[in-house]
Order: sequence, then structure tokens, then C-alpha cells
Amino acid sequence: MPGSTSIRGVGSRLVRLAISLGWILLVVWIAVSITFVLSRLVPADPARLAAGLDAGPEQVAQVRTDMGLDRPLPVQYLRYLGDLVTGDLGDSIQTRQPVLDDLAAAVPASLELILLSYLGYAAIGVLAGIAWAYWPRGPHTGLLRFTGVVGVAVPVFWVGLLLQIVFAGKLQWFPVAGNFDYGGTGVPKVTGMGLVDTILTGEPGLIGQAARTVALPVTTLVITHIAVTMTLMRSSLAEQLRRPYVRTARARGVTERRLVFVDALRNSLNPVITMLGLQLGWSLGGVVIIEVIFSWPGLGLYAYHAFGAFDYNAIMAITILSTVVFVVVNALVGTLYPVLDPRLRESR
Repeated sequence: MPGSTSIRGVGSRLVRLAISLGWILLVVWIAVSITFVLSRLVPADPARLAAGLDAGPEQVAQVRTDMGLDRPLPVQYLRYLGDLVTGDLGDSIQTRQPVLDDLAAAVPASLELILLSYLGYAAIGVLAGIAWAYWPRGPHTGLLRFTGVVGVAVPVFWVGLLLQIVFAGKLQWFPVAGNFDYGGTGVPKVTGMGLVDTILTGEPGLIGQAARTVALPVTTLVITHIAVTMTLMRSSLAEQLRRPYVRTARARGVTERRLVFVDALRNSLNPVITMLGLQLGWSLGGVVIIEVIFSWPGLGLYAYHAFGAFDYNAIMAITILSTVVFVVVNALVGTLYPVLDPRLRESR
């Protein structure tokens, strides 16, 4: 009966959702456990770092007791898991404040770079791949092939430094480093993302200032990520255009625009969406070099200093956040497959 069928469908979706959440929690727990053990195996003394190099033995011992490092490793592990469940990520050795507050301050800046660059290389890469697949011998082919080689072969730090030298140093079109400075501008810090907050004000001058600030790091990320999206889109669409259903559709009089941009494109997007999902999942780790080069006060720069100072509470928090983002993004990508491919929807 229709009612029982719909109930079974809802029940199966709830079961799949519960399984997905279970896998996410399992992966996060494994990542936390591995990072926790490795952080205790590294030959460094967090208590000494937290107390300061000038602290005496008694002060270091007191700090070690306060941090719980004098307890057996299983006790430390269970204590950390208990604090993690309550949202307590501990205090940072660098900033002397809760790690959760540090993350709240750093994430918006990284999110600005990640979202802007992701929209850039996803849109440009897909469009360039379509053009390359449909016109494989056009005048643009050489440029696209060169872009693909450069994007894969050239290191991200080299691209960033080159853009700094040319466009910031020589031409002085953009600032060398740093993000949007809210001080003295009167821009309210709503989201923590300079470009978004200036757009909310509606002031063209401030929007231009924020856009100039974010232009070079975003361009660097786009240049170094666009090649994979473009080449994958080109190979996937070219394969679909050689399929028999394309010749059949052309013989039936289906318009070329619908055939390419609806039928063939839709069938070729699954591998591209998979790669874009992986790139978005890796993005938190991928912005470290960019943020160091451009002194961008986001999560990547925070992670760089955390690893340098062996700030293990911050390292643990960054590991957890990166793992959660990667797993959740890939789970969301999996839900897009049935939307793009009706055959997968019917098989469920």
C-alpha cells in the first residue's frame, strides 16, 4: 500500500542517516585517539613550554599537575574525551586562552579564503573543462593545457610568492599580506569575513579595499586547484559525448545545447563532484601554506604556530575540526549522487 511504502522509505532513510552519523563519530574518535597518543609520544614537555623557559622545576611540576600530565596515560585519555564531550578543548599554550575562543576567531578568516577560492576554481574549472571537451582543437586548447600543467606542477608557495613579487611588490596593486583591517573603518564585525561584512555595509570603497586584500591569496588557491577540476571535467564530459545515447539524441533532433549542458553534463558530473568534495574537505589543511605566506590570521596560520610551539591542545582541536569537516563534506557529497544520476535514486 502507498502509506506503508512511504513509511518504509522514511524508515530506510533514517537508518541510513543513523549509519552515516555513526561512521562520522567513529572516524572522529579514531582520529582523536591517534593524535592523542602521538602527541604524548613526541619527545617534548608541554608543561615546560606552558610554564616558560625561565620557570623553575617546582613551577614546571605544578603546571604539569594542573594540566593533568602527571596522571597515567589512560586517565589522561579518558579525561580528555570527557572534556571533549562537554565542549572543553583546553587552553592554548600560545595565547593562554581557551582553544575554542581561538578557533572562533580564526575560522572566519580561513572560511573566507576557502569559500571564495572554492567558488572560483569550481566554476572556472567546470566551464573550462566543458569548453575543452566540446572544442578539443579550438584556439583555447593550448592555454587550457598550459594552465593544467602549471596548476599541477607548480608548488602553491611558488605561485603565492610570485604573485606577491609582481602584483604587490612591482605593480603595488594589492597589499603584500594581512587581511581586512576593521579598525577605523566603522565596519561592524558581523561574520568576521572582511569582504562579506563590507558588502553588508554597501560602501563601494570599503568593498574594494576588502576585495584587494583577499585577491592574491584567493587567486593563488584558484590557480593551484583549477587544473584538477578542469582536466577531470574535460575527460568525463568527452567520454559522455562519445556514448551511443549522444548520437541517438542528435539523430532524434535534440538540440545541441540541451544535449551537452543537460544530458551529457549531468551524467559526467559525478566524478567532478567527488573531486570537488575531496578538495573542499582538504581545504582546511591546504590553506596553511597560503596563510603563512600572506600572514592571513586564520586557522592555517594558527595551526602553523601551534605545531611550532607544540601546543597540543590546539593541535588536537585542529585535528578534530579538520576530520569533522572532511567526513561531513564527503557525506554530503554522497547525497548529491542520486540527484545527479536518477539511476542511483531508483536503486535505493
